[in-house]
Formats: sequence, C-alpha cells, structure tokens
Amino acid sequence: YRYAHLSDGLSYITFEPFIHLAFRAFFRSVHINNRKAVLAKTPVLLAANHPTAFVDPLLLCEYLAPPIYNMTRGDIFRKPFFRKLMESANMFPVFRRRDGYVGRDRNDEVFDWCVEKLRQGQTVVIYVEGEHHLEKRVRPAQKGMARIAFEAYQRYQQPDLQVIPAGCNYQYGDRPREEAMVNIGAPIFVRDYWEEYLRSPAAAVLRLSRDVEAALKTVCFHLDSTDDDVLAEQLLTLHRSENPQPLLPVVHFDSQRFAKEKAVLDQLNEMPNAPKNGLRDRAGLYFQTLEKKGLEDGTLLNPPWGSGSWLLFLIAGFLPFLAGWLSSWPIRAITYWVADTKVKKKEFYGSIVLGVSFFSGFVYYWVWIIASLCSAHLMWIAAALLLPVLGWFSILYREIFDRWQMARKAINNGESAQLLELRRKINS
Repeated sequence: YRYAHLSDGLSYITFEPFIHLAFRAFFRSVHINNRKAVLAKTPVLLAANHPTAFVDPLLLCEYLAPPIYNMTRGDIFRKPFFRKLMESANMFPVFRRRDGYVGRDRNDEVFDWCVEKLRQGQTVVIYVEGEHHLEKRVRPAQKGMARIAFEAYQRYQQPDLQVIPAGCNYQYGDRPREEAMVNIGAPIFVRDYWEEYLRSPAAAVLRLSRDVEAALKTVCFHLDSTDDDVLAEQLLTLHRSENPQPLLPVVHFDSQRFAKEKAVLDQLNEMPNAPKNGLRDRAGLYFQTLEKKGLEDGTLLNPPWGSGSWLLFLIAGFLPFLAGWLSSWPIRAITYWVADTKVKKKEFYGSIVLGVSFFSGFVYYWVWIIASLCSAHLMWIAAALLLPVLGWFSILYREIFDRWQMARKAINNGESAQLLELRRKINS
C-alpha cells in the first residue's frame, strides 16, 4: 500500500484497503504465489488470462506491488462518466474491431500511453487472450502485447523491461464464496528478443507471443480438449474433498493448492483415450448416483463435518448469525436483484455480485457508523462497528450449517458404503 500513492487513480488509492476486506467475505480462500516477482518501480508488462470481467483486475491490483494499470475494453469508455470512473480505478481502454471500432489511431494512442507508463517504471496489465472466458484453458496470445513491449524497448532501451505471465484461476469463476488462485511466473526480458526484432520484427513478435502463451499455460489451469471439461471438474471435486481447506485464514501466500490441482489436469491431458474413457464412465456413474441421492462428495467423504461439536458451534453462534444475517439483508437483496436480473453472461456474474455488494455495503455501513456517532451512544457505536464482522460471520455460519446438514444426510444414508466403493473404483 505504500506505493499506491504513485497511482493516477483516486478510486484506486481510496478503495484498495477496503477491497482487501471485501475479498475476505467474497472468497472462501485466496492463494497468491510468487507475488514478489512483480517489483514496484520496474517496467513490467503483466501478461494475464481473463476468466472474469472485473475480479481478475482487482485480484492483481490488490495483491501485487502497486500501482497497476489494467487494459479494459474500449466500449465501456464511451460515456464521460464511466470513462472518468474507469480511469480513476487505473483502467485504460483498448478499442477492438469486434466492438465496432475501426482504424488504428485510437489504439496507437493507447499504445503510446502504455509505453509512457513503462518508461515511468510502472506495471501495465494486458489480457493477452483478447477476451474473457471461464474455460480452464489458455487461448492463443494476441500480438498487441508484444508490439507494445518492442515499441517501449525501441524508444527507451530499458534493460529491465520484462513481460511476466500472470494466471488468475478459480474453482468456477461465476459465483461468490469459492477459491481463487493467482500465480505469477518467471519474467521474460524483452532485451533477449531485441536482436531478432532488428532482423525481423514480425518473427520476433510471433516468438515473444508464443513464449508468453507457453509461459501462461504453466501458471493457469489448462485443458487440451474441450471433451475433458466435465471430467476435469469431477476429478477436481474429488481432489478438493480429499484436501479440504481450513476455514481460516482466508488468504494464503503459497502455491500448493494450485500446483496440486494443476497436476490433476496435467495428468488428464497426458492420459490415453482408452483409460480416459473408462475413467469418464466411472466418474459419471458416481456423480449421477450422488445427484439422485441428493448427496455431495465432500460431505460423504468427511463425516466429521456432521459431528456433535459442529452442532454445538451452530447452537452457540446462532444469535450472532441472526444479527448479522438480518442486518446485512438489504445488501444481499440489492446485490442479487441486480445480478439475477441484469447479468446476461456468466463471466460477469461474480464481478457484479462483488461490485454491487461492495459499493452498497460501503455506503450502508458508513450510514450506520455516522448515525451511531450522531447518537453519541456507545452501545450504538459499538453495534455499528460490529455490523461488518457480524455480516461476515453470518456468511461463514450459513456455509458451516449447510455443510453440517449435508454431512448428517450422508451419515444417515444407508447406501454410503456402496457410494464410497463406487468412488474408490474411479481411480482403480
């Protein structure tokens, strides 16, 4: 946060610490790996994938050394109000042909802007796939990033100018209360491509783009075939049930979670078709049976989640849960009304839930705090300060209750042993 003042954007500086808190409610857990590879006051082009609309930029801005500037689709900048809003949050536009823009003049200005930020030793994020998508798959890297890199090096010859791959990975990407895994790769120095660029600019641009794409596949979930998408999700569900995350802390600075889940997908990519088809049949049968019984793999495999000690916790925490649930009801109502009625693409759903809940909650809780201060009553002031904590606790409590309830259902199911045998056969 000590570098945030270098940013041009007022919203970026103002809201950054509050978004740190919001992430602790929005995500069940966040894993950040190798974040110190992105150095402050260093010219960096961060080459990132783009599963969601706005959550990816926020994750990178929150957990990497600021200030960070994110490329955003240009049609959002058409209206002056939204342009000012996006610029104040360190967003800058790219004008794509598919959005109705023709000609190069506007993007030439954007390229010049990026080059100037790099000259100042700042970090510019380019979402190199050119679009957002929730598939666990890296798409071909577009060449615009490489062109910016070479243009910046040609003008200022900065020896530390580098392209760093950044992977934003999610369990699903279209919902709150899931896991996020951000991975930062090794730097690729533009100077190492410069001699080739002098001989053949097109060849150097192509090679840098391909190298970035290959590096991005090492820090992102990647499936070679779309035919494996369903099976991959089933195998990841099995893996997560066997490796449950602790409830706290929310933020982890490690790579273990991502590395283990990526290993599951890499193994699937390398598997021959015959055993893969057999695995697909066994996994499909198991999950279809679970669905018919109304059970979940995680609670079937972890009976202690339905224990009496968790019931005691639920009893003891009921009143704080009720206070938090009722007090945060207006925020939930507004958030899900907007998300459920206005969002057309699932890539936007989680972003809208985060954005609406953050801004409505920010206003809501400050109104409570100001009103309590005006009352000059210590009890009301204490209650207002506790409201965000109670709201967060109510979310956690509800998840523990749902988990306990599903675990009790699995424990009381007379066919649990047969289901576990079906599960065992998946990897046999």
